[in-house]
Amino acid sequence: MNKTNYYFDVVVVGGGVAGTAAAITAARKGLRTVLVDSAQSVGGLATNGYVTGIAGVVEGLCKEWLKRLEAEGDAIDRPHLPTIDPDKGKLMLERMLVETGCRILYGVTAIKAIVEEGVIKGVVCHGKAGEFTIWAKIVIDGTGDGDVAAYAGAPYEVGSPHFAGLNMSTTLAFRMANVDLMKYGQANQDWREKNAGATSFGLLAELEAEAVKNGDLPFVIFPTALIYQIPNTEATDADITVMTAHSFYTRNLDPEDLTRQIIEQHNQILLLEKFFQKYVPGFERARLTGIANMHGIRDSRRILGEYILKDTDVASGTKFADGIARFPEFFDTHHPTSPRIGFMRHIHVTAPLEGAVCREAQCSDDMHIFGRPAGLEARVDPRNHCEIPYRTLVPLNVDNLLVVGRCISSEFNAQAAVRIIAPSMSTGQAAGTAAAICLEKGITPREVDGKLVRQKMIADGVPLDQELTGHWAKVKAFEGDFVVLAGDFIGIKQADGKIVTAM
Repeated sequence: MNKTNYYFDVVVVGGGVAGTAAAITAARKGLRTVLVDSAQSVGGLATNGYVTGIAGVVEGLCKEWLKRLEAEGDAIDRPHLPTIDPDKGKLMLERMLVETGCRILYGVTAIKAIVEEGVIKGVVCHGKAGEFTIWAKIVIDGTGDGDVAAYAGAPYEVGSPHFAGLNMSTTLAFRMANVDLMKYGQANQDWREKNAGATSFGLLAELEAEAVKNGDLPFVIFPTALIYQIPNTEATDADITVMTAHSFYTRNLDPEDLTRQIIEQHNQILLLEKFFQKYVPGFERARLTGIANMHGIRDSRRILGEYILKDTDVASGTKFADGIARFPEFFDTHHPTSPRIGFMRHIHVTAPLEGAVCREAQCSDDMHIFGRPAGLEARVDPRNHCEIPYRTLVPLNVDNLLVVGRCISSEFNAQAAVRIIAPSMSTGQAAGTAAAICLEKGITPREVDGKLVRQKMIADGVPLDQELTGHWAKVKAFEGDFVVLAGDFIGIKQADGKIVTAM
């Protein structure tokens, strides 16, 4: 007998880190909660996508998750970008869900929203047994693409207004074994000492150019790579995850283009395996051992909410009375069209922006192929940070709905502040907290005072009212003049002439 209706206080659609954090929080607060996901495990890009470096301020549920992994030897705690074992990471999140009594439904996709007079009442899903409906008092969209919010009629934007609506470039991560990270690290250090102040991205970019010249690569695939060691492996014989295969000119809501990107990146990964083995110190014995089963999409829909987090908010380090997450990193806009440039670390402003690092525009022609925006270049001050307000989680036009993770309300470049793992988990924790307030008071998410959500999170141990500590406190203490480095990063030139690469 097929079950065609489920009834819950909260349904969370999407089991990435944001959706999982929302479900854990709601269930811990006593709400009957169900999490549905089309995959067979949770954690999204952090686990299934091999994005194993945890960027951002690690606090709240994110900190609990990492501490529990670290206690079992499955996380490497570092001052910046702690790393996880992706498979153990997904299992730990699942354990945390099960502990709360949260119901999990894997292999389930939301296909429609049930909306009556502007209020979302439930979600129609499809699974192995066919269609069924989950009715809930609060719906939380953690799909990353804002699928449920879009089905419900919430307005949204897609892509960059300066790049004809194109999305950011995408990445498919992969895993390798038998890597000598000590040898690789020494080679990188030697390169940096030899090329101090260089504008090149670094050793890998130089080696890729050499491989192209020798006919071992057809083109430079990407100017840099993120390489993270898997815990419980030796540094001289390590398992690693690698993020470097890229596709450009992407349309991330188009199934045909998404397929193009994945096939393109599959082929790049095969080329990269041979390149690493032949050219990169420490990779002589390396071998490909896995390809992520979740494609690294950075942006698609951005749901328009009660507040849109602005590019200038991130650049200037804006704080909010209803701030529920913190973002201390750089603009992490992966360039939509240029593999040579790779990133966009700045925005353009018409006048100097207080709190940001500004200079006269010096963009290359291929930075803005559709036309250069007017004004000054503005970058994030590495000694500052912005906050993400609760209102960005509340979509316009639809009640009883919250969105979390990369699809919350933001402008194109500001979206970097909401999509990386640590703040994404914080938005999920905030949504779960808000859901409990809604049901306790009999109000909608739009009627919730975001300051109360912030206060509840602080009471739950998230130190939103305290100064940043650890790595971020050290960065804040740097003194000197700002300089723009390779890849548009901001460095700080100290009185002794040393450049501190803070961002």
